[in-house]
Amino acid sequence: MSRSSSTANLAASIASWRNGSAGFFKFLAEVEPRVRSSTGGFVPFAPGPREQAEIEKALDGKDVSVAVFCWPRRHGKSVTSAMIIVWRFLTRQTETVAVVANSEKQVVDTAFRSIREAFEQTPLLKRLVKAGTINVLGDRIDFPTAGSTIQAFSANPAALWGKKLSCAQVSELHAAPKGDEVFAALAGSLLDTAGSLMLIDSTVSPRSNKLYELYQAANHASDPDMSIAFSHISYADLEDACRNAPPWISESKLRSLSRQMLPHEFALYHLNRWGDATSALFPADVLAACTHEYPLDVKALAAGSAYIVGAGLDRAFGGSKHGDRTVAACVVKIVLDENEHVFVLNADSVFMSRLGGIKSRLSGYHRDFGMSRTTLESYNAQDVADWAATQSFSSGVEVVHPSRRTKYQAFMGLYQAAAEQRLHIHPAFKDLLAELAVFEVHADGKATDGEAAVPKFTHPRGAHDDYVHALAWAVHSLRHVTLNPYEIEGIHCNGRGPAVAACVLNGGPHVPMCARECRSMREASRLYDAYQARGPVQPVDFEVFATEKMKNVGAHTVPR
Repeated sequence: MSRSSSTANLAASIASWRNGSAGFFKFLAEVEPRVRSSTGGFVPFAPGPREQAEIEKALDGKDVSVAVFCWPRRHGKSVTSAMIIVWRFLTRQTETVAVVANSEKQVVDTAFRSIREAFEQTPLLKRLVKAGTINVLGDRIDFPTAGSTIQAFSANPAALWGKKLSCAQVSELHAAPKGDEVFAALAGSLLDTAGSLMLIDSTVSPRSNKLYELYQAANHASDPDMSIAFSHISYADLEDACRNAPPWISESKLRSLSRQMLPHEFALYHLNRWGDATSALFPADVLAACTHEYPLDVKALAAGSAYIVGAGLDRAFGGSKHGDRTVAACVVKIVLDENEHVFVLNADSVFMSRLGGIKSRLSGYHRDFGMSRTTLESYNAQDVADWAATQSFSSGVEVVHPSRRTKYQAFMGLYQAAAEQRLHIHPAFKDLLAELAVFEVHADGKATDGEAAVPKFTHPRGAHDDYVHALAWAVHSLRHVTLNPYEIEGIHCNGRGPAVAACVLNGGPHVPMCARECRSMREASRLYDAYQARGPVQPVDFEVFATEKMKNVGAHTVPR
């Protein structure tokens, strides 16, 4: 066959490969592009039945401009993206492709390596390279006669802005530095090219990540975004994965990995469930242990024990376009069985963030619960701070800047109380519980002010954390207050003779006969009754209670 007829045949083949998933799978069948084999060497790329169905959805969608392959590890998601890029590169004119890696060291690794190896190992593509039709360079592949290019980039938004692209690929978007900016830069570069396509291959991400936002948009109940083809493959458990994983994944190796890896890690990487990617600050079991009914009354809760009430405010702009709300919360700290417990008394939003509503809420906390400490987040709260400085509880008002370190102190204090089952939330506070259930913490390695890195606390895409912040600031307002288990406001002894020295209230070992007429002893007995009513795990006798659990916070007078 002459060179001209061979060229004509190739052109005819390329034309038949061009359209949709049918053309893509015809390309795979006729070209057999090579990819690395799990047993060594290179083999033709052959997706499994489930993966093939997902590829069809991505390539046959009428208006699809973003195709996401969110699959577990070793399911071929990156190789699938690479093969789609090779297919588009060969079948379109002026195809300009950006292959984006998460770091400079990975620029020519991952997907770009699979693309380059396809041209180096596939017989037909090798002939095109050898003939000079296609040029394979270190981080670039050119098809001069078609005016097409594949270029590898690092995930640097500045390097991506302004490029005119027809196709782009990024792996593990949630792990990319400035992932939102990378997505925005690529979307802008693809915007004015007809038939452009962004390919994203990744395992699941935290719900606060851009990847989850795309998943939500593609799967919206009433208005799904048809421009996004989101393929999510996941497994309910190990047995489900063993039954339904692609044939190239060994069941014995999968079971072995489940024993070798931490359960959370195995679930994240090999079951690919959204919940396993979320680092929830308040896991479901912890939150369930904190949720129960109790009287929303300070006196009834304290039952004679010492207590202190604090409030917190998280303020938003009125009519926030993001749906943020101004929320005030009120908590009481009470000592129960030697430990300080926190009970939520109130958590509610303020309509339109109005100052009058905030004043009413804080004044009500002071009037109804005896609130004496308040922490205000500095954002948009100067007018509240000015007003609070004129109130009777002004000495306990604190304005904090919500730096990452300050938030760390506040949220860790809240988490410790929850983890130790010292945080109590009434089921009536549904909005608060809903936000706590999805609130996330991420160790992203960013240092602040030259100090060690501290975690980032955040909410999922499309959700809010106003109630969580208000509660955290309320608990934070009480951090410097240490309570005594039971406080008696003064001991005044009117006894005579040896009974004075023998009385337990004066440091002695006994309850003397004169205790019947002693006002201080009656108050001490009332506190002891309240202590017993709580049903302590290991109750102590009155003499031990008066000596070790009761604290005199007033004067102590005895006869001379």
